[in-house]
Amino acid sequence: MISILIAMALLAQQVSAPVAPTTRVAGRVINTLNNEAVGKATVILRAHDEEQGLSYATETDGNGNFSVDNVEPGTYAVSAERPGFDMQSTGATGAPPPEIKVESGQQVKDVQIRLTPLGVITGRVLDADGDPVRGAIVNALRYAYSNGKKQLRDVEQVESGDSGEFRLFGLRAGTFYLKATRSQRNSIANLPEAVATYYPSTIDPSHAVAVEVRAGVQLQGFDIRLQSARGYSIRFELPEGEGFSNVQGMLLNEQGFVPVPGGGSQGSLFFGPVAPGSYDAVFTRGMGEEKPSYALKHVEVVDADVEGGTVTFLSGVDVTGSVRVEGGRFSGLAKLRINLRSKYRDLPLAINPDGSFLLKNAAPEIYEVTVSRVPGVYLKSVRMGDKQLADRRIDLASKTDALTIVLGADVGEVEGSVRNAKGDPVARARVNAIAYGDHSSRTDLNRFAFTDDMGEFKIKDVPPGEYKIFAWEDVPVGAPQDPEFRKPFEKQAVPLRMPPNGHEKVSVTAIAPAPVERSSP
Repeated sequence: MISILIAMALLAQQVSAPVAPTTRVAGRVINTLNNEAVGKATVILRAHDEEQGLSYATETDGNGNFSVDNVEPGTYAVSAERPGFDMQSTGATGAPPPEIKVESGQQVKDVQIRLTPLGVITGRVLDADGDPVRGAIVNALRYAYSNGKKQLRDVEQVESGDSGEFRLFGLRAGTFYLKATRSQRNSIANLPEAVATYYPSTIDPSHAVAVEVRAGVQLQGFDIRLQSARGYSIRFELPEGEGFSNVQGMLLNEQGFVPVPGGGSQGSLFFGPVAPGSYDAVFTRGMGEEKPSYALKHVEVVDADVEGGTVTFLSGVDVTGSVRVEGGRFSGLAKLRINLRSKYRDLPLAINPDGSFLLKNAAPEIYEVTVSRVPGVYLKSVRMGDKQLADRRIDLASKTDALTIVLGADVGEVEGSVRNAKGDPVARARVNAIAYGDHSSRTDLNRFAFTDDMGEFKIKDVPPGEYKIFAWEDVPVGAPQDPEFRKPFEKQAVPLRMPPNGHEKVSVTAIAPAPVERSSP
């Protein structure tokens, strides 16, 4: 009897013993416009250390709630996505999603994720007589920054339907310009050509009318009437005895590759029809052969067909050289991506373990040496023979000696804090270290980081030199690289001189969000 009582007592202890709590992350996804729940949204917990940690995904219920159980301890970036909504807003600064720290047995509750609904623009494409145009390409364009330059870039593209109707969807709030172009398959040579037309009916992008899209708004009635202009041909003569079948050519303008028909006959090549403008024709003879050759011709098309003259081919150039590291140790040559970049092509250098390289049959053009970002080093200088090259540019149409690409390993670090005008710390601000002085044209030396929840930041791998430190509460991605964009904010930046292998500390006042731009293309 006693043994039975003991057994029952032990069983009671086991039943009443506390169960180890499950590690859980729970919260809700809501619409930023009306704070209503967003159901069927995919919630992602992405491990900070993606190589070692686990990531999790789940879906919200009809009330926007989600819960993830048995989460491994660690740090996670939290985001959500659903069709018709922008991913959880990271701000125009491009800051990564917020992070949460999960500890063993912890219940992380009330995680709130806010999704912003996307906008829609609808309308029709019409011809000059007001009839619908089927199969026209309609683009939504907006300004963005690339390599420190403000450019009008495509962000969405659709094709018009049977009645000329189009629907551009998935648009983030902002200023857009609409462009319609008749599809090449609907074009007929030697007839008036429907050229790229900006809303509402102009071929001059400076006269395009901006369309303001607010979050979640569906805009209707944006009809584009295609304008016409005659298309012109560009013809080039080939060297005597040269067949066009052995020559490849493409046409480019300031926007890039021009997708127009091309062809040839015995002794000549042609492109067209094309609209008036400036063009470069780039040719390669013997592509795939042991010794290809290259040619480049520039033409201006005004109001007539153009005879571009005879194409003169130049043989490819072999480029030899080596990569050298100064100012410290670096063992990551295998990770380096070094390219010769021209206006027309991008040529990678294959770096051998000893740092040497050989690039065969490069087109004889002007190239800039570019080095991908690798922790611990930067591009310090480029030499051809014993001559240091300005702006890291090499002209392969001239005499070429061996190249020496010098990398610097004497990088430093900047840390500090960002506060607003009231003295409060600013979380998730973008902090830019912009090169000035002798290296003001070296955008490749610029560095950036984001502040944490306490408004503190750390920027690593900063090359020696003069800098200005800017901090932004909100700024278009890439805009701080543009000198014209920075000019009004120069006085709010903190000057800094980084010594070799230095470690500097600064305090920066955040620049308030810039007003929305309303400029035309």
